[in-house]
Amino acid sequence: MVSSDYMSMRPLRLAFRFAIVAGLVLALAAPVVAATRQEGLVPNAARQAVFHRSQASGVTIGSLRIPAIGIDQTVRSGVAQAIIDKGVAHWSGTARPGENGNVVLAGHRSTRTKPFRDLDKLNLGDLVYMTDGDGFEVIYRVSDIYIVDPTDLWITYDGPSPSVTMFACHPKGSDRYRIVVNANLVAGRKIA
Repeated sequence: MVSSDYMSMRPLRLAFRFAIVAGLVLALAAPVVAATRQEGLVPNAARQAVFHRSQASGVTIGSLRIPAIGIDQTVRSGVAQAIIDKGVAHWSGTARPGENGNVVLAGHRSTRTKPFRDLDKLNLGDLVYMTDGDGFEVIYRVSDIYIVDPTDLWITYDGPSPSVTMFACHPKGSDRYRIVVNANLVAGRKIA
């Protein structure tokens, strides 16, 4: 059983974690149109053990493929600037591909490797394919595209069903807003 002292510290721990990442998020990008606040659950830090190999910064945890905009990228754990500079970064503490919860991915649009340069060209219904390190492929379908302020960390919260959230700075070349693309789980299958 978890002690009440431990549970009462959870909001403080989450606020501290988000404050650290907020600086990083500011460097990514923000969308022009304000989005309506969505309710959800805070990412579950206990979802993956702190010492799990996937939590080591920069460890490859899978891949992301979005045929509609030509993305075929490795996904690395952690959202430190050095990791985002290498490509697509998985927000530690959020779900992994195929898990219940929200898989949160960050990437640049106009600097470094620019994996999310054409994120704004996605359409509702486009398919997003993710694989994990064990060869399990998960398919998501784009359900929402919107713009938020860099401080809108609610985009990382879990929703009612398995999903992936991808975000990047917006417009290209600016960090004023974030473009956010949500996609809901369609299917999963073993491919290796």
